[in-house]
Amino acid sequence: MKNSFLLTLVLATLIGGCGGRDVYRDETFATESPYRKHMDVPAQRACESAQLALLSQGYRLETIEPNSIKGVKDFQPSEDIHAIVEFNVVCRDYRSGSIMFANAVQTKYELKKSSKTLNLGVSSAGSVSLPWGKTTEALVKIAGETISDQEFYSRFFALVQTYVTPSVK
Repeated sequence: MKNSFLLTLVLATLIGGCGGRDVYRDETFATESPYRKHMDVPAQRACESAQLALLSQGYRLETIEPNSIKGVKDFQPSEDIHAIVEFNVVCRDYRSGSIMFANAVQTKYELKKSSKTLNLGVSSAGSVSLPWGKTTEALVKIAGETISDQEFYSRFFALVQTYVTPSVK
């Protein structure tokens, strides 16, 4: 009886672990966040500066609203891997200036190849595979994740700040 209980407990633990831990459980909702920055200018001006910062780094702007932007940049880290970074910025008037929220999502795709051959069937003789075929290639999503690197956002906000307060030359 004791052995069957232990076996049941071990199996339940193993099966429960197969699905992995729910990622939302790690959300801290901390007051300090790498995704936001207080700006000393109105929200519209802050977002205009973010537009310039993204454009200066090769992002194409897909959505441009007075207080929000979506920029996208493509990367090819290897022959069979394609990556996209989608950068979202929202600016809101806040206290004596504005607050800028930024988040970026990196999505990776891998080139997958598949071959198809031509099969011919004759009812009395069976089927015959002929070498005529077609190879197709498709990008398959292999990963997607919000970038949480604090240094990444620090670099972005520092660049935005150069457009908020440009140096006089």
